[in-house]
Amino acid sequence: MKRFWKWAFIATGVLVVGIGGLVFAFNQSMQSNPDEEAKAIQLAEPYVAERFDNAELTTEVTFDNMGNFPFEYAATAVDSVTGTEFFVYADETTGEVVDTFLASKWEDDVTDVIEDSVMTAFGRDVTYDVFYDEVAVRELDTSAANPLAYKTADVVPTILVTIHREPASGDEALVRTWMAALQESDMLRHADVHVDYVAKNGEILNDGTPSILSF
Repeated sequence: MKRFWKWAFIATGVLVVGIGGLVFAFNQSMQSNPDEEAKAIQLAEPYVAERFDNAELTTEVTFDNMGNFPFEYAATAVDSVTGTEFFVYADETTGEVVDTFLASKWEDDVTDVIEDSVMTAFGRDVTYDVFYDEVAVRELDTSAANPLAYKTADVVPTILVTIHREPASGDEALVRTWMAALQESDMLRHADVHVDYVAKNGEILNDGTPSILSF
């Protein structure tokens, strides 16, 4: 019996140490590397200077340790004319330095254009975000000089609408009416609309699966 408890104690100790090691490794993976941040800025400096007349790098570097972006480290730049904030980074597949200026600009443009319609349709108890697939936008090779280029481009934005209340039976009809108004007023030709219900304290008010509608 003593031998059993001895090995049980050792096994528990090993398990605790193992878990502690995993927690430590996880915490380390969540921390950005200052050397990699410096490299990201050094990489972006000549790129921004060569390609943008009105943009400047900031000291901010985005570290993506969750795989949400197509990069691990990206420098941040801001265009002084449009106010657009965008990323500059090395593509993980090709190694080519690229930027998200056009996709970011279109996201800002569409966000501003549809703001009044969102508030009219859903009231003030709603937030929304607009996203473009930056790779798809970059492949278009479309000039950002045309402020309405997002209207004719063959790339569909995603609009995330978060309603801060419980779902109601007439919500789908409400969303469809809003989408039809966007088309009829020529604000957007197409979009994928994801509707979530989340309280302002972060509590999910439906089953967590967004309602997805398209036009």
